[in-house]
Amino acid sequence: SCQRTRLLAVVLLAALWSSSLQQAAARVINDDCPNLIGNRDLYKKVEWICDDCANIYRITGMASLCRKDCFFNEDFLWCVSAIERSEEMTQLKQWVMILGAGRK
Repeated sequence: SCQRTRLLAVVLLAALWSSSLQQAAARVINDDCPNLIGNRDLYKKVEWICDDCANIYRITGMASLCRKDCFFNEDFLWCVSAIERSEEMTQLKQWVMILGAGRK
């Protein structure tokens, strides 16, 4: 019974910890990109630029810099050019504007 109580406590703590991490991550993403909800497909397409850039160039923190201010930054533009996706720049900028509309 004591072992069962401990196991239950561990499971409960793990669930609470996981839930709080997910909420914190969602808050960070939503604070940067106010229109993420309902536009996750756009977010994933734009985020792929940052992930690809970080994987190719292996610059520490590049993915975070690229995502900063909901992709509205020079690092994102550099990544678009660096991974040779400049022909998609107009579309990517439109998506960034949609994701960041109403940004503080």
